[in-house]
Amino acid sequence: MQVLVAKLTVVFLSWLIEQTSSFGLGAVTAILVGVGVAMFLLPPVPGVPVYLTLGIVLPAQGHETLGWVGSIGYSIAIGLVLKLFSSALQQKMIGENLSRYVRVRQFVGVNSTLMKAMRLVLSQDGLSVPKVAILIGGPDWPTSVLCGILRLSLPQIILGTIPVVMLIFPTCLTGALLYMASLKDASGNPEFSWAGTVSTITASVTALVQFGSMIVAAYYLEQTADKRVDDVAAIVDDAEVKKADDEAAHLNKCYREVTQWNKIPVLPKLFMRSSLACIVISCYIVQLFSSQCFTEHSLTDSIDDNLQGNVGNLFLPLGWIATGLFSASVLLLYVFTSWGKVKAKLKAKEAAPKPEILAYGSSDDRTDFDLDLQAAADGIHADELVVSSNDNNSVASYHRRHSHSQGAHSTSTRF
Repeated sequence: MQVLVAKLTVVFLSWLIEQTSSFGLGAVTAILVGVGVAMFLLPPVPGVPVYLTLGIVLPAQGHETLGWVGSIGYSIAIGLVLKLFSSALQQKMIGENLSRYVRVRQFVGVNSTLMKAMRLVLSQDGLSVPKVAILIGGPDWPTSVLCGILRLSLPQIILGTIPVVMLIFPTCLTGALLYMASLKDASGNPEFSWAGTVSTITASVTALVQFGSMIVAAYYLEQTADKRVDDVAAIVDDAEVKKADDEAAHLNKCYREVTQWNKIPVLPKLFMRSSLACIVISCYIVQLFSSQCFTEHSLTDSIDDNLQGNVGNLFLPLGWIATGLFSASVLLLYVFTSWGKVKAKLKAKEAAPKPEILAYGSSDDRTDFDLDLQAAADGIHADELVVSSNDNNSVASYHRRHSHSQGAHSTSTRF
């Protein structure tokens, strides 16, 4: 999925670059900011291609008035503002609205140790290495939305996000160098022959910052969970989520039981095996034969020239096969999980405890006190039945005597 999204994002941004090539710096800036915000609000879109586009387009339009250094600095500043503004929208507009739903909070696991450790790190005031690493290394949309779901302070999150400039700087510089490498002088020779080599170095720096911050974030989250156990445990559980987790525990247990491999029927096993085979083959095809799956297309390429004006030409025959296998894997997995959920619900319904078991517990789990309590309750109930029976007999005897006396009285009256 990430491969497909990245490829299509590059194609779209290359089209945008081509369409805005004749616009002025102000108009291009407004368009890129609007498109950038819209792309940041989409969950699967990463931020690096957006920064790369800024580095290509803004220096291309602004180097004549601002100079190369000034236009590159301008693209970095726009990238930082765009990132901070988009993060604020993701946190406040999406994350905090989603936090109203118990199912969403349950899905992200707000009561889990990992989420509590993340809350502990991100709720710190000021700047710290763990906080900055999480906000830079984490995926753009999920990280900002999660901050909103956790109801963290927006000013503190924005402050912790500012060091993302360490990622934006090499990315925008890479974009500018790619554009500079494409320029030709009057004789047809590269105007900046060194730009292509340097862009490779800056692209490596971008990857190092991004993946390095992810590793650092994972390390500090694990350290926080292990070393600050008391602080993590002191964070109060979300009561609504805890209740939902408790209610779902029995159903989850039933799902695990019905999906044990030795208990699964032949057809669901076939679905699962087929799904696994499809996704494994698809991943190997894309990773080992990427050049035979997709047409090479960069941000500086033209869709008309490189793809003959058809985005579908991005996919080569082997690419279509890999995409089809991926889609089949998702579909088969959905069928299997749907079957498992249906079976789990049926099992949970069959295994639902009876009212008397809910009151006293099962015979295997009851203690001596529980047994004595139930025996006492049964004894009281039996006594009530005896008393009720005696009372009924007494009433019946009274009615018989009363009827007999009434009959004698009437007889004496007639005679």
